Amino acid sequence: MKVLQKSYIELMLAWRNVWKNRRRTVLTLLTVLVGCAMIILMRAMQEGGYAQMIEDAVSTDTGDIQIHEKGFFDNESIDYAFIPNARMIRKLESVREISAISMRVHAAGLVSSGNSTEGAVIQGVDPVREKKVTTMYKFILKGGRYLEPGDGEKIIMGETLAKNLSVKVGDTVVMLSQGFDGSIAAAKLSVVGLFRSGNPDYDHNLIIMPLEEAVGIFSMMDYVNSIVIRLRDVTHMEQVRDRLRRSIGTRDLEIMGYDQLMPGMMQYILLDRTTGYIFYAVLFLVVAFGVLNTMQMSVYERVREFGIMMAVGTRPGQVRRMVQIESMIITLFGIVLGILLGSGLSYYFTVHPLDYSSYAKEIEVWGLSTTVFPARLDLSIIVWTAILIFILSYIFTFFPARKASRLNPVEAIRKL
Repeated sequence: MKVLQKSYIELMLAWRNVWKNRRRTVLTLLTVLVGCAMIILMRAMQEGGYAQMIEDAVSTDTGDIQIHEKGFFDNESIDYAFIPNARMIRKLESVREISAISMRVHAAGLVSSGNSTEGAVIQGVDPVREKKVTTMYKFILKGGRYLEPGDGEKIIMGETLAKNLSVKVGDTVVMLSQGFDGSIAAAKLSVVGLFRSGNPDYDHNLIIMPLEEAVGIFSMMDYVNSIVIRLRDVTHMEQVRDRLRRSIGTRDLEIMGYDQLMPGMMQYILLDRTTGYIFYAVLFLVVAFGVLNTMQMSVYERVREFGIMMAVGTRPGQVRRMVQIESMIITLFGIVLGILLGSGLSYYFTVHPLDYSSYAKEIEVWGLSTTVFPARLDLSIIVWTAILIFILSYIFTFFPARKASRLNPVEAIRKL
């Protein structure tokens, strides 16, 4: 009971002392509030932007997970193919987190129209399954269409590739490549649609044709080059990928998630996140030094008061605790208000994301198709921000609190 009574007295004294200099307390409170809110908002914007970039990339063509024969990803050659047996398909379709799968044939070749010839990546897909896995069908330009079941020698191609070949919807191109069996694969193909995905690589190089036609042209028989998997929730990628590796086996196959399929984007995200952490560290220190400055000034102004308290029997530990409690009161109020402000702003930018559509051309130069950047607030962002600010403030307050507890009562009372 005595311990509680002492703690209550210390808390009341600290609360009274906090408001002795209201202006300084409010300024310190604002420092903590604004710092906490800025860190929460900026981290939410950062994580939301990364999530949107990944979603745009995987939904356009990559998918969340891909299965290939070992060596395909490094060489991207039609020679690396496998037979997707019934057991494998059943296993994939039985995984609850998987929303759809699509099998593909990949080949590199030359495409000609008139006097123009361009290198291209030819992709054979099932039009029905592919629509459930990727969103390329949404990027078809006006006047064309996406592939449909029963299409024979029909293709869609990127807008830039079509411009380089001087091709429009309805024109015919000649494709020349190598078949899976080593034979020459050649065909006349009719263009039924052009797409503008926003990804320069796809728009400049990619041709998509029906899977059945690709199997015949490239002599694939029962083989395919990849199976593309779309998940219901992209955050489950690592869990599903590891489970598939155990259940399907990886002796002859490579099962890769989007983090391995898009190393360039993941390195960009890592670099940007690291830069962000440096900036957050500066903000944390600004908040901590703001609290330190307040407590140092408070101790300096109240040296005589502390001297009198210690002269009448207040122990040094009690003085130290009182100063630290004053700091924690300001910090906790600032953190709570900062969380409310930061969360509110994050929610606003979740509902009303930043839209850079007018700068789409400039963004494409960097190989990105993302133009809308929403915030994505996670509870861990709030928790870790609050904990770090609290810990840093507590550590920085230790020094002025220790100084106050080590005062000589006689000398302190004499101080004007």
